[in-house]
Amino acid sequence: MMLIKLDINKNYILKTGPVLDGSQGCIINGAGNIFIEAGRIAAVTPGGDTGFPFTDPRREIVHLDLEGLTVLPPLVDCHVHLALDGKDFAAARKRWEQPEPIARQVQSELADTLERGILAVRDGGDRAGIGFATREQVTTGNLAGPVIRSPGFALRQPGTYGAFLGRGVEMDKLPETLDQLAQSGVNLVKVIVSGVVSFKEYGRVGPLLYTAAELNAIVQGARARRLPVMAHASSDAAVRLALEAGVDTVEHGYFLSREALQQMAAKGSAWIPTVIPVAARLNCRSENGGPDRQERLVLERTVARQLAMISEAISLGVTLGVGTDAGATGVEHGSGYLEELALYRRAGLAPAEIIRCATLNGAHILGLDWGVIKPGRPTALIAVTGNPLADIAALETVKYAILP
Repeated sequence: MMLIKLDINKNYILKTGPVLDGSQGCIINGAGNIFIEAGRIAAVTPGGDTGFPFTDPRREIVHLDLEGLTVLPPLVDCHVHLALDGKDFAAARKRWEQPEPIARQVQSELADTLERGILAVRDGGDRAGIGFATREQVTTGNLAGPVIRSPGFALRQPGTYGAFLGRGVEMDKLPETLDQLAQSGVNLVKVIVSGVVSFKEYGRVGPLLYTAAELNAIVQGARARRLPVMAHASSDAAVRLALEAGVDTVEHGYFLSREALQQMAAKGSAWIPTVIPVAARLNCRSENGGPDRQERLVLERTVARQLAMISEAISLGVTLGVGTDAGATGVEHGSGYLEELALYRRAGLAPAEIIRCATLNGAHILGLDWGVIKPGRPTALIAVTGNPLADIAALETVKYAILP
């Protein structure tokens, strides 16, 4: 894969194959050239039209030949953990205290992410601030990587699930903590609303960790500081609690109900279902520490239900983003994304709908003006072999990635 970082002082003419727009999930009729000026799309024209009146024709014009490739908006992973590698949780945690090993780990993760055409990610936080520090390194140009949105560390109740995600925060310290996060420059607030899904007992989820009043205070405090809120929430009760408080996105959302999805659609909150962390457990053999027969049955039922609810969400008009929880055990950065897309296909979503979730919806969730290929938009694009509308697996062969 070739990564191209555009020079805003140059004009570009991209000769393309089919151009796939993320908003409708369809090929733009007649498109064959994309003209770029000052890092933004200036025009999309038919293949035979090679002339365009750039506002400053004195600038150097760079020609890029993408003919024969399908061009589309970049993929977005709405839920990752850059502090973890998806291979060995304990070993990754140990590296947090070792500057050189954690730097190598993160560099590898960023490279794998870009290689798959994922040009933006939203980190789910970590106690050590690895994800936030990585965002700073990428933003300043010291590291090559995707655009990163980070909450710094997650908010959680003291003594409850999520010690690796963030320190426990007493409610009387909430304003001070939110001020600290806002002043540090985080992009969002992450809050742990519930425990985790059991792999041993079908339908069991850790308890609610906040009252309605407490969660309302967190969301309102974040709003006052102009920060969106992502909520780790599984169980129908946790999802409903999060939605009532007004969170922007629900992460995981296992065992939610149709009524919760209706509420989500009405409120305009987005859902990031993260199926692959549970499904990946099924790939482990029992002799290698994988699930026994009973656990496998629980996992299969859990995945099947989540896929059914994804299909239901689409029918109800819920905004779905694609998030892998990359860094969770068995979910590696980059490659886990394609596995998540395959699960969406298994849920019955058409390739066009999956592409919309992976591009336009993801960009919207991260606050990026990406996902639509039309004049005035930033030039964030990928080019792949094959037609993803015919076979979503075509996204496995990313040849070019272009960033403004």
